[in-house]
Amino acid sequence: MHFDLADLKVFVAAAEQGSLTAAGRHCHLALAAVSKRIARLEEQTGSVLFTRGKQGVATTPAGAVFLRHARAWLYDIQVLNAELQEHARGFRGLVRLAANTNAMLGFLPECIGEYLARNRQVDVRIEEGLSVEVLRRVAEGRADIGIYAATLEAPRLELFPFRNDRLVAVMAMDHAHAGAAEIRFEQLLDEDFVGLDGEAAIQAFLEEKASALGRRLQLRVGTRSFDAVCRFAQCGVGVAVVPRSAAQRFGDPGRLAVVPLADDWAERRLQIAVRSYEALPAYARQLVDALRG
Repeated sequence: MHFDLADLKVFVAAAEQGSLTAAGRHCHLALAAVSKRIARLEEQTGSVLFTRGKQGVATTPAGAVFLRHARAWLYDIQVLNAELQEHARGFRGLVRLAANTNAMLGFLPECIGEYLARNRQVDVRIEEGLSVEVLRRVAEGRADIGIYAATLEAPRLELFPFRNDRLVAVMAMDHAHAGAAEIRFEQLLDEDFVGLDGEAAIQAFLEEKASALGRRLQLRVGTRSFDAVCRFAQCGVGVAVVPRSAAQRFGDPGRLAVVPLADDWAERRLQIAVRSYEALPAYARQLVDALRG
């Protein structure tokens, strides 16, 4: 069975966008051309790949299976092209890396910066997401490397250790809890919070933990960096929960109290995930090695 690569790209775009029209825009094709390519794939597979409705399209069970393989095929072709380009003049590689907020803001700038300084012919595209989303991106071939919290299982991926961290509560030195040896997350939920904005994966994670306790975070200030979170907290605006690495990096030791969270989920062991280390282009394997170091 032979599939045209352009057809596969259109199919994946339609599945991810949920719309044939959007897939056409993404692939620079007219709607009629998109429909023709999808129809050709359905004829080749002997299966209906999409259900059509007023809201767009959605993959059928057969379409979901085909989507998983289509992503894998396109990924393998990309890796093949990258490997061949390494032998051509003017080579420039691209590594797609997905990471949770902890890794993104606590460790990656230095790690990636050192790697890029040594490998000027390589670019790195980083996307932030919840750990479960990071693993999904790697498994589906939408990311070459993922960094996630090791509380999740990833049985079909190759895993390597990255860093260990822990979530801590931070607050002004004169706060009532500032002298505690440790504190449970539930004890903080009556306080005003300082946090990252709603798009940050770690903020969504904390919201989920509060919701599981039947509570909501009373977010007084939402900002875009751990630096600002720590500065607001040490000024007495509210309490915050951040990785210890962020508190150590951005907090003023004389003004910011750091209290470890006692909850089991506060321990943050970060891991690197790839589909296959050996299948990665050489420059991507070098990045994995750099991250492990």
